[in-house]
Amino acid sequence: MPRSIQEARKQGFTQENIDRHLQMAAASSEQGGGAAAVAGASKGAAGAAGAAGAAGAASPLPLDLTEVRGYLAQAMTGTQAARSHDDGSLAPLLLRYAWHLCGTYSRHDGSGGSNGGTMRFEAERADPENAGFGKAHAFLAAATERYGAGTPMCLSSADLQVLAGTVAIEAMGGPQMRFSRGRRDFSLQEAQTLYRGVCPASGASGARGGGCPFGDGAHNPSGSRLPAADLGVNPACPRSSDMAQREKPTIDGVRGTFQRLGFDDKETVCLIVLGHQFGRCHPDVSGFEHPWYVFDPTHWSIYEHGLGYLSAYFMGRYEQATSSGGKRQWNMSLGGGPGSEPFMMLPSDMALLYDAQFREHLQFYDRNRRAFKSDAVRAWTKLTEAGCEGLLTPEQTKGYTT
Repeated sequence: MPRSIQEARKQGFTQENIDRHLQMAAASSEQGGGAAAVAGASKGAAGAAGAAGAAGAASPLPLDLTEVRGYLAQAMTGTQAARSHDDGSLAPLLLRYAWHLCGTYSRHDGSGGSNGGTMRFEAERADPENAGFGKAHAFLAAATERYGAGTPMCLSSADLQVLAGTVAIEAMGGPQMRFSRGRRDFSLQEAQTLYRGVCPASGASGARGGGCPFGDGAHNPSGSRLPAADLGVNPACPRSSDMAQREKPTIDGVRGTFQRLGFDDKETVCLIVLGHQFGRCHPDVSGFEHPWYVFDPTHWSIYEHGLGYLSAYFMGRYEQATSSGGKRQWNMSLGGGPGSEPFMMLPSDMALLYDAQFREHLQFYDRNRRAFKSDAVRAWTKLTEAGCEGLLTPEQTKGYTT
């Protein structure tokens, strides 16, 4: 049998033959995974989720994603919807979307993460941390119609959501990253069954087992598994205390959230800096406002030479302020006249500067920008593939095969 769907078509295989091969592979996988599913059920919803993911999908054929990558990159900036959004690009929003899809993973029981594509369900969309994704939902719905189930590419919604975030990083000037496909799209019934014991009352309906792993987060007042931007000042500390003690609730919340995801302090710093060099906050969505890197919020700014986003941390000019949405944040103005926007940092960003262990890694990356880029590839891949063990097959796109 040929190694990819495209190769099969070139060799004269009909779609019926290709479909039959995939059905046979799925049946074989189901037979081999039955025992695992039974064993997994005894370990709770997370064990069942892993078993169902492995049993319910055949190992996908490698795929040349040149066309899909090109479409996604062009649509992020070349459409009216993109040009009218923020700074003329949907790429920062799609990066954030992919991050939030994957950021629900728990290493403790294997639940959450990108497999299942649970951001399609209202319960997960209702997570307060997932506000403001309307344009991303529309963008990905169009991509799924073009390349999703029932099309020649036959990519799952979950795969497309992660691929869009990966392409967004590259389209903004970041490193090339090889993508692996094979994530499943759970039905709502599957998701409700798998997460019944993991997902307490959540979502718009308030029903137990709302089809997503939202609602049991230990480090976010809303219950979300996603990071909280601000957990307030340590009430036990006087104003004269050092900032590491005053900001301890947020520092501990950041560390605890990323440890649940399976990341150490260095990887935590890498992922936060990777994401927050792009885009801006909106007072009507999160309560925070302004870009993190005001000079160019839609392009990679961890420059190998020169200043850039990482350097802003160490300029010593950020001052605590209150946003127009009433949220605590840190702003830095570098002049520019009336109406010019400041640089912005969230309390969770400043945690990286105030905590000694986080700051050590932040300083390392400021001195070693090339190392940051290579570490960012590894950390992003680890984040987006968490919970997908045994499901994924690397793409065979030219330039992405090693």
